[in-house]
Amino acid sequence: MISSATFHVISTELVVGSFALAGVCFLIQALQNFNLFNYQKISQSTDNTGHFALGFGLLATPFAIMSGIASSPGSGVSSPLLVNKMFLSMIATGIAVAVLYARFSLGNKVWSSKKSSITHASAGLAASGFMLITASAGGKFTRNESLLDWLSLPFDTVFLMPIWATGLVLVIGLATTTLAVISIRGQSSVQH
Repeated sequence: MISSATFHVISTELVVGSFALAGVCFLIQALQNFNLFNYQKISQSTDNTGHFALGFGLLATPFAIMSGIASSPGSGVSSPLLVNKMFLSMIATGIAVAVLYARFSLGNKVWSSKKSSITHASAGLAASGFMLITASAGGKFTRNESLLDWLSLPFDTVFLMPIWATGLVLVIGLATTTLAVISIRGQSSVQH
């Protein structure tokens, strides 16, 4: 049996690799929107690969989170770095779920206009970016160094909100998600 620390390294590499691959694919999709190059075969490949990699990264994320908490010194989430990692990974997870939901609800229509293409590619890049920042925070926690040290990110500070602000953000998030789902379902039922 392998230790939780070793399993965390394996699962983290799966998550980071998948999200990095997805990020490259969404970057290529974004560049195609600005007519830097336009090849239908590349567009289709990056669309499929990017969404598959994003989905695979999402499947591996819970294993990375749980094994990370199990292998961290102390009692679970006891460090500001770990709290920030949890927040960042949850943001990345939420955006990635939204990207996959939009892609599989609307199909290729997400790429049908320049505005929706840029929005979709930007959301995919944001999900990848947040997950890679999460991995950078992990490097800061375990080795006290990361690829993003030159940015001087405040990994040691946890930005907490009062309960009322947290509740307000939660209500706004649920309301916008509900409106987006209703809008997507309304568009797809009208066009069938």
